[in-house]
Amino acid sequence: MRKQHTSILLCILALLAFVACHKENEIPADIEFAADKQYFPLETDNALIYKVTEITIDKPSDYYDTVIYYLRERVDIPFVDNEGDTAYRIERYKSPTQNYYWTISDVWESKITTYTAEKVEENQRFIKIKFPLAIGKYWNGNLKNELDDKNCTITSLSTIYSNGNLHLDSCLSITRDSSVTQISKLYNAEIYARGIGLVYKETTDINSQEVIYGVPIENRIHRGTIYRQELISIE
Repeated sequence: MRKQHTSILLCILALLAFVACHKENEIPADIEFAADKQYFPLETDNALIYKVTEITIDKPSDYYDTVIYYLRERVDIPFVDNEGDTAYRIERYKSPTQNYYWTISDVWESKITTYTAEKVEENQRFIKIKFPLAIGKYWNGNLKNELDDKNCTITSLSTIYSNGNLHLDSCLSITRDSSVTQISKLYNAEIYARGIGLVYKETTDINSQEVIYGVPIENRIHRGTIYRQELISIE
């Protein structure tokens, strides 16, 4: 009986030692995902300059308008947000020309938590990225606001992005609420580069009242808007 008790005790001690060793070797989530979080870097005074193209079409009114301007996003000082986390002010400046006569337009905020990269835009909090990264990973980007659910999916990882001005590798693509039919197209996508952040954003919401097979809906728009934001400079 004593030998049996001794054997049970040794097994328990071995199990406890295994669990303790396993815990010591565990990597905290914030360290484990550090490489992933480089796609959403936040450091005071970092700034990115984008070219923005906004297109509005209303065929019944014969209204076709294209506006091009330049946007500068600068990471400002950190602060503690209303969720008790460290966040950063994001100062946003606009210029009508590439001569860069900057005028501040608004102030947003961004932060990184253990499992998310988040941005507050016009007082709405969006989950931009969910960690750890994996192709096919999906989440509700509007989980922290009162808007309708927004399905976000990682569609590519560690790929190349080029726009003529910049050629970047290690890029991450995220598609949000994408749907295309013969009479409508809703497409919302963002591309992030490791060590830089957002390099491209597109929001397309268009519809057509005529179906011409073989002709893309972009060539027969009835009403709609197209927004494109592409990185052209890193400060």
